[in-house]
Amino acid sequence: MNIKQRQYVIGLAGHIDHGKTALVKALTGIDTDRLKEEKARGITIDLGFAHLSQNITLIDVPGHERLIKNMVAGVSTIDMVLFVIAADDGIMPQTREHLDIVKLLGIKQGLFVITKVDLVAKDWLELVEEEVRNLLQGSVFDGSPILRFSAISGAGIEEVRQSLFQLIDQMGQKEHDGIFRLPVDRAFSKAGFGTIVTGSVISGSLKTGDSVEILPEKIVARIRGLQSHDSQVDEVEAGFRAAVNLVAGDRVEIVRGQVLVQPGFYEPVQLVNTHVQLLPGVKFNLKNQVRVRLHLHTSEILGRVILMDRKEIHPGEEGLVQIRLESPVYASYKDRFIIRQYSPQITVGGGTVLETNPPRFRKRFAAKMIQNLKKLLSGSTREVVLACFPTIEIRAMSLESMQVRSGLSRESLLQEIEALLKAQEIFHLEQIREKLYCSRNQFLRILAHSKKLIERYHQRFPGRTGIVMAELISHLIKQYPEDIIRPAIAFGVKEKSIVQTGDFLSLPSFQTQLGGKEKELLERIETAYRSSGFIPPTIDELIISLGVKESIFRELINILREQQQLVIIEEKLFYHSETFEKVVDLIRQFFSTHAELKVGDLKDLTGTTRKHAIPLLSYLDAQGYTRREGDVRLAGPKLQN
Repeated sequence: MNIKQRQYVIGLAGHIDHGKTALVKALTGIDTDRLKEEKARGITIDLGFAHLSQNITLIDVPGHERLIKNMVAGVSTIDMVLFVIAADDGIMPQTREHLDIVKLLGIKQGLFVITKVDLVAKDWLELVEEEVRNLLQGSVFDGSPILRFSAISGAGIEEVRQSLFQLIDQMGQKEHDGIFRLPVDRAFSKAGFGTIVTGSVISGSLKTGDSVEILPEKIVARIRGLQSHDSQVDEVEAGFRAAVNLVAGDRVEIVRGQVLVQPGFYEPVQLVNTHVQLLPGVKFNLKNQVRVRLHLHTSEILGRVILMDRKEIHPGEEGLVQIRLESPVYASYKDRFIIRQYSPQITVGGGTVLETNPPRFRKRFAAKMIQNLKKLLSGSTREVVLACFPTIEIRAMSLESMQVRSGLSRESLLQEIEALLKAQEIFHLEQIREKLYCSRNQFLRILAHSKKLIERYHQRFPGRTGIVMAELISHLIKQYPEDIIRPAIAFGVKEKSIVQTGDFLSLPSFQTQLGGKEKELLERIETAYRSSGFIPPTIDELIISLGVKESIFRELINILREQQQLVIIEEKLFYHSETFEKVVDLIRQFFSTHAELKVGDLKDLTGTTRKHAIPLLSYLDAQGYTRREGDVRLAGPKLQN
C-alpha cells in the first residue's frame, strides 16, 4: 500500500496532569500511557503516539519539569501544537515553558483546549479563558482557537476534532525534493524483525532497500521495511511518520537522538554558528564560555557559548553565537534548537543553526564571519547560496555540500547556480573530475594575498620581470587549495589585476627598475656571453673581471634569463640565447645526414671540450631536442617536427 497524501504530526503540550492523555484518548480511542510507571503514576513520562486519522498523528508529550527533554524531542518535528490547560489550575509554569518552547521551535499553528471544565464554575472558566487569551496576545498564536473539553462527559470533543481538521486544511505541502532526514524519537527491537526506529521525516524521501547513515556515529544501515500509520509502505516522504526496520551491523545500538540521513551528505557536528534569542522573562544573561544544554531535534547535548557580535545577550535580546559542543551530533542549516540553563535546568531561549563545523571564532575574522552569518540568517536565496562558499578556510564546494549548507532543494539550487554562473559570481572548476564550484569572493581573497606577495617580490627584486608562477603557488598553497589557486590567478590575469608574461607574474603598475650601475653591469655580462660563443666564461672569471659580489652577479644573471638573453645549462654554465640557437641549428643540420650523435660529434661541431659538451647534451635531452640511447643521441621530438 502506498500512502500518497500529505501527513501531519500534531504535538500535545501543557502542564503535568492537565489532561493531555485523556484528550488524545477521547480523540483517537488510544491510551498513549504505554509504560508501567506511567500507568501507575497517571502521568506521561515518555512520548506517546496515536493516530487521529490515516494521515494525522498525535504525539502526547510529558508535562513534568524534569521531563522537558522528552517534551522537546516530541515537538521538534511537529506541524502544529494542541495546547492543553486545565480549568482548575489555569496557566502553570510548564504551560508557559511549553509555550515558549513551541514558539522558539518556529511552530506557528496551534489549537488551545481548556480541559476539566466540569470541575469549575462558569465564571471561573471564563476567567481562565481570558487568561489564556492574554497569554497568547502579541504572539504567533494570537487569535488561535480556544476551546473547552470535558473528559468525563466528552463535551467539546467534536469541536476540537473539527477545529484540528480545519487548521490542517490550511497547511501547505512539504517539499519532498530534499536530502532524506529522520530524527529518531523511538528505537526498539522486535522478534523476527530486528531493529526498528520511528520518527517524522523532515525532508526528502526513503524507499525500501535504500541505504542510510545513522549520525553522529556514521553507522551504515539498509532499509528492510517501512511502515506509516500501521500500514506497510514502499516509500515515505517529508511530513510522514515512519517506522523503519533497519538492517545494521552486529552490536549496533540505535537510540533516540540519532538521525537517519541519506549517505554522503552530512558529517558529525561539534561546532555550530547560530542565531540565538533569549526569552524576555528569564533571569539569565548569556555570557562567553557559559555552559548550556542544547536540545536539537531529539537529542540533548552540552556545549559552551562563544558570543560573536556582543559581550552579553540579555533577556529578550538576540545575537550570533558559536556553540562548541561537548559531543558530536547531527545538525544542519536552519535547524531549530532550544537552550536550557545547565543548572538549574530552565529553558532560557532558542535559536537557529546557520553553519555547521565552521572555523573556530577568532576576533581577526569577526567582521567577515558576522557578515556571512547575517546573510545566512535573513538574506535572499542568492545571498544564502553565495554565503555557502567559505572565505576564511577556503575550499571548493560540491553540489551536495552546497545543498546541505543552503537548505535548498536540488532543483532550486541548480537554478540559482545557473544564474550565478552567468553573472560570474561563482565558477565551475572544470579541471576537476568531481563537479566543484568556487566563488568570486574566494578568488578575490586569494588574489589579494597573491598581489601582496607579488608586490613584496617586486620590492625585493626590482630588476626582474616578476615572480615565477610556481614560486607564487608554493607560497599560496600553505593556506589555500591548489585546485582553486590556479583558477584564481587565471581570473586575476583575465580581469587585468595581474599581468602574466610567460611564466612570470607581475602587477600592472610595475616596471623593471635598475640603477645606472646595474644597467651597465647587465650590458657587460650580456656582451661577455654573446661574444664568447660556444666557450662561455666561468662565473668566477666574470665576477673578478666585473668586480662585483656573487649575490649581485647572480641577480643580474636571473634578470638576463627572464629577458630570455641567457640559457641556464646548469648551475655554473650559461649560454647566450643566440649561441644556444646556433647549437640547435648545428645539431638539426647534423641529423639531416646522420642518424646518431656522439659526444665527440658535438665537440667537433662547436669546437668545445667534454667540460661543455656533456652538460650541453644533458640539457638538450631534457628539453627534447635530443634523446639519449646508450652512448649516443637520436633526434628528439623538437627536432622531428
